[in-house]
Order: sequence, then structure tokens, then C-alpha cells
Amino acid sequence: MAKKTLPPITREVLVQAQINRSNAAAGGSGAKILTSALISVMVTLDGAPEDHLAGPPMTNIGNGTGAISLPAGWSLSDGFNVRPGGCGVTITEFTNQGGGIYDIRIVPFTGNPACKWLSGEYIYALQLKISRKAGTRRLLLQGGTLAKLTIL
Repeated sequence: MAKKTLPPITREVLVQAQINRSNAAAGGSGAKILTSALISVMVTLDGAPEDHLAGPPMTNIGNGTGAISLPAGWSLSDGFNVRPGGCGVTITEFTNQGGGIYDIRIVPFTGNPACKWLSGEYIYALQLKISRKAGTRRLLLQGGTLAKLTIL
């Protein structure tokens, strides 16, 4: 008799994000800490922090000076509201701070040397869709949010 595979249990996580303009200013460009903004993300499930959504706590990817990919199940969308002459972004660092808090460092798109921050507002969509083992079944955690960056 074949073993039945049970469908995953799907749970919605609460994803909240704030963007700190940090060093990002109009005219800034390149993959440098001095031109970056920082998206801080908090993820909870039933009010409790979810801190194992990108490897163990204190996991770091990148150092802010080159393009990286987000961990599996994480996606950041941009470009749907870029003003004329503007560019999307490049992710240069991801940090799992623990306690359900994650940081994502962004800079103007590094694939085009002409890309730079323009003054104004940028909107980003952050989505999570992460599968992990929960006993004998798979648990699918998903959620998303929008965040706004204002460049002066």
C-alpha cells in the first residue's frame, strides 16, 4: 500500500517592515554602505516571533558591497512605481537578527552605472513563502507587506 502524502498545513505570518533611509540620498549610487537604505522586517506567527525563516539566528548574507540573493522563500519586488529616470534596487545584505527581526540592505540597481537614487518615494513589496517540516507534515508559512522609502 502506497504511503499518502498529506498536503502542507498553510499558516499566514504577519510581516511588518519599516525602511530606514540611513545613508541613501538623492544622487547616491553604487554598492556601498554609504549609499544604502535598510529595510527592517519583523515576522510573527500568532504573535510569537518567527526567527528561523532564513537559517539559524544571526545568519548573514553579503556585506553591503555586492549583489546577493535573498534566502529561499523571500522575495522583494520593486520597479512597479519607479518614477521616470529612476531605477530598481539591488539587495546587498541580509541579516537574521533573531527574535523574528531581519534586515535587508538595498542600493540603486548596480547593473547600470547610471542608476542612482532620485528624490521622492519608493514602494517595495516583501513576500514570504517558506516551507518547513512540522512533525510528519510540511508547514507552509506565507505573508507579505508593503514598505515605503523616502529619499530626500
